[in-house]
Amino acid sequence: MSNRGIRTKAITIGVGGLTSSGKTTLVKQLQRCLHNSLIIHQDDFVSPIEKLPINPEYGFSDCEDAPTAVDWDRMAGVLSETRKTGRIPPGYQSLDHPNESGDVYVDEEIIRKWRRWTQKLASIHMERYGERLVWVLVEGFLLYWDARVISNLDARVFLRVPEDVARARREGRTYYTPDGGVWQDPPHYWEKAVWPAYTRAHQHIFKGGDVVDGNLNGEIKSMMLFEPMEMRMEDMVNEIMESVINIPARPLAKN
Repeated sequence: MSNRGIRTKAITIGVGGLTSSGKTTLVKQLQRCLHNSLIIHQDDFVSPIEKLPINPEYGFSDCEDAPTAVDWDRMAGVLSETRKTGRIPPGYQSLDHPNESGDVYVDEEIIRKWRRWTQKLASIHMERYGERLVWVLVEGFLLYWDARVISNLDARVFLRVPEDVARARREGRTYYTPDGGVWQDPPHYWEKAVWPAYTRAHQHIFKGGDVVDGNLNGEIKSMMLFEPMEMRMEDMVNEIMESVINIPARPLAKN
């Protein structure tokens, strides 16, 4: 049966956190659990390097500061359109990032269990409402800074790892940019750009502004906080999927 002409209901799942915290790895495991899903990477919306501010002390382009790091209008527009239609708009292309994807084992029976669940949910939704159900995974290092982006997420996940762990991972990597270029952090980039920007962009979601050890303050509703260094990947997957399957898949409003 063709999907042409069938309306699509999208449920969005956000995964945010510090660079090199394991976001893409988690998202790809979640995608394996979901019957029908797609991924939007925030890295695909980073600002062109010529539009970024220059650090006055060291002379490097600052790709991390929230107000300028991302083309927020474009990202919010793509996410809003995808949520409305269940399809990524024409013109959006993803690198399908090799940047942050590790080899992590999740038991195949867990994957199969959740895939059966979501397939059943999709079938029920189609029978009741005549709508195709799709899950949209959104991951990014500044996912919870822009109100428009936050408002378009049905589930909200935050990964927190120790600074030294993230730094060691990051400094051992080369990054690919949307324009086809390659980026490797220059000297002093972590302590002068990455960490200060992360702290500024996330203080508002933690009690006392403590991004290292603080609990969530409830500023962003229904957010789930995970510490990947203290929790197995499959346990995170199970907890997130339990939440995802309980998100009400209300039918789209009639035109």
